[in-house]
Amino acid sequence: MSDVTAFNNCMSVFWRQHEAELSRFLTSKTGDSEKAADLLQELFLRTRAHSDNFCEMANPRAWLFRAARNLLIDEYRTTREFVELAEEATQPEESPGAISMLEMCLPETLQALPEDERWLIEESDLHRRPQQELADELNISLPALKSRLLRARSSLRNTLTRLCDIKSDETSTVCCHKKMN
Repeated sequence: MSDVTAFNNCMSVFWRQHEAELSRFLTSKTGDSEKAADLLQELFLRTRAHSDNFCEMANPRAWLFRAARNLLIDEYRTTREFVELAEEATQPEESPGAISMLEMCLPETLQALPEDERWLIEESDLHRRPQQELADELNISLPALKSRLLRARSSLRNTLTRLCDIKSDETSTVCCHKKMN
């Protein structure tokens, strides 16, 4: 028997052992047995795609449930309903003015940040570069990049608040600020 056949047999045996449990899990999360059956079939196809290394996994059962949860998340994202807002549902007049005034303050505030923090914010938030790409460019892990980005955003917020003298009203929205000197 070839190695591929052995792996496929291993995956098939493991699938049969856990198929009912996975079906119950998906049904409990969706509340719809037909939707759960569709998701179970999709999960099987994903499992077959990984059959070559399935039996080498440290915990194949955990992988199956993680893949099932990911399928549920994908399903939720694609089927959630969006409510269209009426045209008369606009923001209060004073809020857009304050926000647009802050846009003028932001470039100057960014220049007040240390170079490494400014670069991270510009690349990640303004240029919308993928965080993994930035982490690779800096030769650091993704969690390390996320930590640096969080510190940079916090620094930006503090600098923006200090330099632009931002005030909030009772709803925690920007209500007013002074022009940066």
